[in-house]
Amino acid sequence: LQVKYESQRKTLQTLASRLEDLGIDAQKPGGLCCPLQPVVPSPIINGYRNKSTFSVNRGPDGNPKTVGLYVGTGRERNIVCVKANHVENIPSKHKQVAQCYEEFICRSPLDPCILFHEGGHWRELVVRTTRCGHTMAIITFHPQQLGQEALATQKALLKDFFTCGSGAVCALTSLYFQESTMTRCSHEQSPYQLLHGAPHIFEELLGLKFRISPDAFFQVNTAGAEVLYQAVGELCQPTGDTVLLDICCGTGTIGLSLAHRVSKVIGVEVVEKAIEDAEWNAAFNGISNCEFHSGKAEAVLPQLLALWEDARPLVAVVNPSRAGLHYRVVRAIRSCRSIRRLLYVSCKPEGEAMRNFLELCCPPDPRKKLAGEPFAPVLAIPFDMFPHTVHCELVLLFTR
Repeated sequence: LQVKYESQRKTLQTLASRLEDLGIDAQKPGGLCCPLQPVVPSPIINGYRNKSTFSVNRGPDGNPKTVGLYVGTGRERNIVCVKANHVENIPSKHKQVAQCYEEFICRSPLDPCILFHEGGHWRELVVRTTRCGHTMAIITFHPQQLGQEALATQKALLKDFFTCGSGAVCALTSLYFQESTMTRCSHEQSPYQLLHGAPHIFEELLGLKFRISPDAFFQVNTAGAEVLYQAVGELCQPTGDTVLLDICCGTGTIGLSLAHRVSKVIGVEVVEKAIEDAEWNAAFNGISNCEFHSGKAEAVLPQLLALWEDARPLVAVVNPSRAGLHYRVVRAIRSCRSIRRLLYVSCKPEGEAMRNFLELCCPPDPRKKLAGEPFAPVLAIPFDMFPHTVHCELVLLFTR
């Protein structure tokens, strides 16, 4: 935890320095841009991951159908795939499904797809589990030149293996199949095909029940997420008339967990299926003060906020991917005078999020169309959402 604390301290020192370069007096004690609290530990250290992605590639023993995790770099041309048996943050259920998938593809006459242009078919495996005991497996397959009949045969063999064959030991709740000709395909680009079981798995978090689709975002550490969301709730300082704007809301976890403390929740999320989940989650949990908008935040948010005339206090929570927020989203937030308090939840604060921090805090810049009063960082709290790794989740509170 001390190593992670030092890493976050350097990030805040960098932000303070970059703000100084913009003419903003941001130096606080220790050269930080704002006070930094100690790292909040994860309630669970081992086997905490509820989602694991396994690759298919050549193993150290030369087996081209090894299912595991990549070691090495493309530059060094020394990439191999090693089994995840020794990895402590991956639960045994995920390792079991990976082992069964390897057994299946080793029996298959079809080759693995390691490089798209070299042919082959068997690709990634994603395993998702919940504390309710549910297990979802998603298998990515490159169709190459296979016809529909040949594809149907492979899907039938896969289903048979995991329901009647030796893969039945995994007791899958859901088995999905996706034909993908790209590194990553959304459901809209190539639909997830349910081969067996239920279309969703379910999780309980902070007393609420959440439905999870194959591609919906859900914090990878469920127990850690509960601690994180409770802290976010406190930092929002919600009152009975607060409107909570939940940007990059996924299945609605943050907004729904705070819905009873605010007058209204507005969620925005790019993954359509996640919005369907969020709406189901709200209805199932008897929450009626939430509305969810599907689409890219940079398209939805400017329209939402441009016409904002609601007198109620508006608090924004953003939880973007590593790519950070689109500059149009930052522009819309800055231009909306009602937003006085902003919580930025970042899984990689030293990366693209740093650009967002500077955009939020810099003086108005007509060239970048950044108008409105700038924000200032007030408090930073790191959360150890990823034990056994160097990564850390940082919550930064901005006010103006």
